[in-house]
Amino acid sequence: MTSVNHNNNSGAAGGNDMNAFFSEVTSIQEDITKIEQNINKIEELHDVSLNSVATEDQTARTTRQLEALTADTTQLSNRTKKRIKDIELANLRLANSPEIQIRRTQAGSLKEKFLKTLRRYQSAESEARKKYQGRMERQYKIVRPEATPQEISQAMESDNQQIFAQSILNTTRYGDANRALREVQSRHDDIKKIEKTILELHQLFIDMETLVTEQAEVMNTIEENTQQTDIHLETGNKEVDTAIYNARGARKKKWICLIITLILLIIIVVVVLMKSGILQGNGNKNNSNK
Repeated sequence: MTSVNHNNNSGAAGGNDMNAFFSEVTSIQEDITKIEQNINKIEELHDVSLNSVATEDQTARTTRQLEALTADTTQLSNRTKKRIKDIELANLRLANSPEIQIRRTQAGSLKEKFLKTLRRYQSAESEARKKYQGRMERQYKIVRPEATPQEISQAMESDNQQIFAQSILNTTRYGDANRALREVQSRHDDIKKIEKTILELHQLFIDMETLVTEQAEVMNTIEENTQQTDIHLETGNKEVDTAIYNARGARKKKWICLIITLILLIIIVVVVLMKSGILQGNGNKNNSNK
């Protein structure tokens, strides 16, 4: 039977140390592999349990092994679900980390592998339930060969084993009836356990699918916010560029206005001086000196 490690790995999942992160990913992958190995053993034990030549002691031993292995697999599955969820939550906290894409890829791969394993477990248990029901029907027909398909179906679906027992023992084939009754009661218990496992797997599968959906929604929201931020930054940069361009244009216009003003002032001064005869007088003086 597979042992479950109960060490707390939430720090490895939630920290920014990539070595610790990859160590946690590897550990989760190993747990998923253990679950797959357990499923193989569970299928083998179901086949052994359905072996018609098995003694009651062998059947009881097989049943105990199945119960222990199923409990171990359930514990491993729940633990794996929690560890993957811890990684997902850590990824949300580390959304701005430079390694976030690597972390998301690894988490997605773990979820996909785990969900695939859960589907296989569900399929294996459903197939085992069919085989057990088929075995019960054959045992029922042995002692009541005249039973109609409707009677057989009602007997199989009944949760009241006393009604089932009465319908079997209501025959003259007492030896076969007693053996069939023990077989049927054992198979009935097995089927109930399988159905319980299937329900637990179904809930676990829903939890994982819900986790995937919730994380997808969160990531979409983050991406939308990031896109909006990028748009705002781009708009802001454009506005800054426009402001800089306008400022440069305004400064250029000021210099042009200043130069034009200076030119006008010079022209005005020259005109005034010429009218006052200052510039002209200087010119005549120069001519007389010649």
